[in-house]
Amino acid sequence: MFDLSRSVHNLPGTNKPLRVAVRQLHWFNAAFHKHVALGGEAMACEFAIDDVKLASAFVRWLDSVDRQRPKEKAERREFFQFAPSLVLREIVADMPIKAVCAPARVAPNSPAAFWPEGYVATTFCLTVYAATMDQEFHIDVPINQMVDDLRSWWSFRENANQDLDYAAGFFQMLLGSQPNWWMPSNFSARMRSAGDVEAFELVPPPV
Repeated sequence: MFDLSRSVHNLPGTNKPLRVAVRQLHWFNAAFHKHVALGGEAMACEFAIDDVKLASAFVRWLDSVDRQRPKEKAERREFFQFAPSLVLREIVADMPIKAVCAPARVAPNSPAAFWPEGYVATTFCLTVYAATMDQEFHIDVPINQMVDDLRSWWSFRENANQDLDYAAGFFQMLLGSQPNWWMPSNFSARMRSAGDVEAFELVPPPV
């Protein structure tokens, strides 16, 4: 259901590089609002947005990025791929959106129906990431098929309820990377280890 190309083209315009614009609250807020509106239209679901929670998540993300930014230029692209996983972690930590009604235009067994807020938040991070990677490195972003797998989303939500760092690990898996499950939100740990996929214990979806 997720249309990455449409979502990318829905982002607000800016005369600055996206890597700069996304670090400014005004653009970040506008981009999030536009993405939520697009997702709500596609899902036939209305969302309420708490801008205070959104701003808080944004500030925490910036702080985490600034603390972990690598000094080596050779790690720049790798860090670009890592940073959006921290955005998702902070958004999930204090979810700033709430579905006012159940999505009416999605399959009952889809991730969007199971967790509409988490689905929209995750696809927002994927959208900004894809647009940034295209602008900076001129590459298309492949997304793992698990983005449409209910079992994976059930595991994501259950594990993130116990440890928010799993949100970062889940996002990295969507991009085809193997997180370091001991410290999925630590860039240095990611660079030292390929991670252990078995640490992400799958929880069966409800019947």
